[in-house]
Amino acid sequence: MMKSLYSGVAGMKTHNQRMDVIGNNVSNVNTTAYKTSTVTFKDVYYQTKRNASAGDATSGGTNPTQVGYGASLGTIQQVMTQSGFNQTDSVFDCALQGEGFFQVMDQAGNVFYTRAGVFSVDSYGNLCDPNGYIVLGVSGDPTNVEGGSSQRINLKIPSVDNNVASAEKTVNGYDVTVSASTYGEEGNISFTIIDSNTPYATKTGTNLTIYMDLSQEFGSAQYAALYEEYGDTITALENGEEVDAATLAELQTASQSAFDAAIAEFQLALNNAIEQGGVGLPEGVLPLNIDFGTAPPYNEVLAQSASNTLQLTKPAVGEDEEAAYLDMVFTADTAGEYANKYEMNVKTVSGQSTVTAKWKGDVLTITLPETGATVEDIQTAITEAAGSDPKKNITVAVYTSTMEEDENGNLIRTRGDAIDGAIDFDFGAALGKNTQRVGLDGGKDNFFSDMATALSTVTLQDGRVAAEQAVDDLQTVMIDTDGVIYGEHAVHGLLLLGRIDIATFENPTGLEQVGTSLWKESLASGEAQIKIAGKDGAGEVVSGALEMSNVDLAQEFSDMIITQRGYQANSRIITVSDTMLEELVNLKR
Repeated sequence: MMKSLYSGVAGMKTHNQRMDVIGNNVSNVNTTAYKTSTVTFKDVYYQTKRNASAGDATSGGTNPTQVGYGASLGTIQQVMTQSGFNQTDSVFDCALQGEGFFQVMDQAGNVFYTRAGVFSVDSYGNLCDPNGYIVLGVSGDPTNVEGGSSQRINLKIPSVDNNVASAEKTVNGYDVTVSASTYGEEGNISFTIIDSNTPYATKTGTNLTIYMDLSQEFGSAQYAALYEEYGDTITALENGEEVDAATLAELQTASQSAFDAAIAEFQLALNNAIEQGGVGLPEGVLPLNIDFGTAPPYNEVLAQSASNTLQLTKPAVGEDEEAAYLDMVFTADTAGEYANKYEMNVKTVSGQSTVTAKWKGDVLTITLPETGATVEDIQTAITEAAGSDPKKNITVAVYTSTMEEDENGNLIRTRGDAIDGAIDFDFGAALGKNTQRVGLDGGKDNFFSDMATALSTVTLQDGRVAAEQAVDDLQTVMIDTDGVIYGEHAVHGLLLLGRIDIATFENPTGLEQVGTSLWKESLASGEAQIKIAGKDGAGEVVSGALEMSNVDLAQEFSDMIITQRGYQANSRIITVSDTMLEELVNLKR
């Protein structure tokens, strides 16, 4: 009778322990990467009342007669099944799809294993778990580094070097680089160049407006010397004629020197305008440097004036007279493309004795007397018509002209001498009631005016001083399925920062739990085998996700009911045994 009491007590203790496990499972239903546990019971020592006997020829054998002493705890087994994932906003949060564990090491060098990849990077660059233990794998570029021995992962970002702020533009098909003189983020200014007779500069924040005279023929002296020495060669090249290779090489060298001198003059004028403005630029900007990848040809740098020739012809009247020819050459005083749209109209009015000129829009109408005009009269009228607008200053030159036959019998008009004074030509007969028109063309601004336009609102970029870098300086961080950690840096580009390695075990259910979602090796689990994620049976790393608990609440509640009933039944054993003892005691009465 007393044995039943002990059996009831043993059953209640065992079910109580099972309830402890169930309670722990339910309480960890939302614990990251928690693995549920299951409980098994076993019966305990038996008292033998009668031993078993073997049968013989005359009698049969008998089975043993034994009385047990109840139940005890058999095993508490971990269920290492894969659970689902919970997506997070942190790239360093990692889950494992498949077999294996992450490795972490404490300050004393003890290695633990976990499926809860709640990782972050500390100020020293260590990849850590919430306990401050450092994740193990490979630091730096893991290329060609096999899995095996792991080390603490430390994410190192290379330092950035000094760099001068600069900007690149294309001017008429040629690449130009504008850069600050020294290092520093303060060199990341933006600037605009504006044409002005007075060199000056203003500054608002980091925006700089530079005023300078863009009509200057920078390097004109050098180009004048170039044309003086190689004029015939340049003319031959422009006419498509062959030029001696040695002479061409000399011209190219001389042209490069002339352009370098022009760039130096422009750069000096640019920086002088900045300094004269007194804008208080921070150190590390002045002077601005201008560099060209390839120098433009000798004929593309200096400005060219728009010009054209009006050819007048007085036809012959009768057999005794000859035809007369006159060339009037109109040229814009100020070089530039704007003059290409100008049109010169020349006419006569019967009875008019003076020269008049008048602009209407971009058309200049010149009215001549039928006879008796002078070059000076025409020029004076044109100058008065321009008034205060220098862009409409037109110069006129008048030449005699002849018509001659070439060796093939073709008529060729040949310009003769320039006329300085009175013009001996019958404009009335040449023009009649008609108006002769000619447009100016061939005008072009100087190369540096075009460059100033191309450099309008330029922002210098990437200026910096040398500095140590950290993970926070990365633009993006990525962790691949093989555990390799990548970082995108504004200066260094794509970096290989490390690799998270995975540990697998022959018997993962044999690992010993140590709390805080950590396990450690045991004799039952065997030694850890370090592998690269996704290889040799190791699971793949899923970045930006955490593995959820694999607790099945429906199963746990079912087990809870069964455990409760088992506990209740065992308590009844004690109650009934107590009643029987009470009856025994009452026999004395």
